[in-house]
Amino acid sequence: MLQKEFQRRSPNAVLAWVGALSVGLAATLPVRAQEAEVPEAETSRWGIGLGAAVIDRPYRDYDNETKGLPILYFGNRWIEINAGRVDFKINDSDVLDFRVRARYALDGYDPDDSDYLQGMQERDDSAWAGAAVAWNTSIAEVSAEYLVDVMDNSEGARGRVQAERRFGMGRFGLSPRIAAEWVDDKYVSYYYGVRPEEATLDRPAYAGDATVNIEAGLRLDYSPAQRHMFFLDVAATEFGDEIEQSPLVEQSRQTRVSAGYLFRF
Repeated sequence: MLQKEFQRRSPNAVLAWVGALSVGLAATLPVRAQEAEVPEAETSRWGIGLGAAVIDRPYRDYDNETKGLPILYFGNRWIEINAGRVDFKINDSDVLDFRVRARYALDGYDPDDSDYLQGMQERDDSAWAGAAVAWNTSIAEVSAEYLVDVMDNSEGARGRVQAERRFGMGRFGLSPRIAAEWVDDKYVSYYYGVRPEEATLDRPAYAGDATVNIEAGLRLDYSPAQRHMFFLDVAATEFGDEIEQSPLVEQSRQTRVSAGYLFRF
């Protein structure tokens, strides 16, 4: 599968994909290394591991994707690398955290992966950067981010608000979450639109507008020993109307199941 992924990417996309592999994929492999029992005296925390995910994409005649990726976690007082996300911390607070964030997302597709997409131009994955804030309350961790496409593939922007709570049960942890993600019209048009030159009789031109997607997820983590953690994550995203109405889309929901292992130094 990884070999096929490299073969079907353009040279620039391959370079970007290799860069993403160095830190994994946050959206696909959601790992919270800060949940680990790490001594407070340590100023830096490291973790490495391996994960895999099965993603049911919404595109017509598009087979489920299976991805296997390495996981890297590093955190200290001013920087955190967590899978495919890099955060630079503006302040040092356990309650209200402000950060500059960069994230890599595999939103793109190759038209060769679907008969219906034949004749479409490839849509590239992209890197996103912007600002984020996290508010730790007694009820849940509430976070928000606003990011723009720094690779100018879609030239779009996206914003996300999420609430998550971890319930510890001995060596087990259960973390439900719910999130709303706004994506602008440029994002929708790039990843779910049909350009006039791509239109056919059964695939009309489509541009789309800004919309909001809703995600619900549940993660189970298990630590048989202090430095070892296994996780299983299940998530479902309900797309907004502007994506659901795209002629490229045959289902209004995308599901993702991921699992992996993390070793904490």
